[in-house]
Amino acid sequence: MQPMNEIPFEVALGERVEDMLDACTRCGKCVEVCPSVKPAGIADTRPEDIIGGILDLVRTGDGGEASRKWAASCMLSGECIKACDYGVNPRFLLAMARLGIARADNALPERRRQGVERFRDVSRDVTMLSRLQLDAEAGDGRTQPLLRHLAAARR
Repeated sequence: MQPMNEIPFEVALGERVEDMLDACTRCGKCVEVCPSVKPAGIADTRPEDIIGGILDLVRTGDGGEASRKWAASCMLSGECIKACDYGVNPRFLLAMARLGIARADNALPERRRQGVERFRDVSRDVTMLSRLQLDAEAGDGRTQPLLRHLAAARR
């Protein structure tokens, strides 16, 4: 294996994905302990089928509906990681499954468009949040009325 600084990111990521896919035994313990299974409405599906579908989503972008729901509903609790006896990081596999779904559902130009749109949304949200944190004296002319209103509401 090459030193990490000489391996391109895509190659290192691909190797990690393959290692996780190879190590997973599809036992379903990760699904059993996950707090997002019930809210996702997939508690009646066999855990082994759900994790098997996740592996399929990672490999091909095609997996069962319950697996898609689990990937979409992950709340990053990390309980799945603790439950695995084989060193697999199911949370990482769920992220890779979401990537597989995106690749299967949208062509590259559409994925890029969505990525740019989401980046702009986050940027706009961060800007708004940072402006809300300024006090009324520090804001610029555009935020002064809003900041005065918020300051008055806090009193």
